[in-house]
Amino acid sequence: MLDQPSAHMPSVAVIGSGSWATAIVKILSERPIKVNWWMRSETSVEHIKTFAHNPKYLSDVQIDTNKVFPNNNIQECIAQSKYVILALPAAFIHDALKDIKKPE
Repeated sequence: MLDQPSAHMPSVAVIGSGSWATAIVKILSERPIKVNWWMRSETSVEHIKTFAHNPKYLSDVQIDTNKVFPNNNIQECIAQSKYVILALPAAFIHDALKDIKKPE
């Protein structure tokens, strides 16, 4: 299995930071896939980059930071991805997606 993402790997954005999002990110990272992980909290993003685990949900799950790229810029995560997975409670989807701009 490849350790580093390549230009030929599919890229997936996972939108959300809870237990479901963390589990999906972990599963995807075990495949040759680049994962752009959007989280609202900059603190959580930095924690994952530093310690390789989600500080609030499924904290025992190790995140492969060679293949998973946490980011709190949703537009950037989606623009860098071929596929998008929404892993948010339905009540928060509108708020999370409200700042996404249509590509030009």
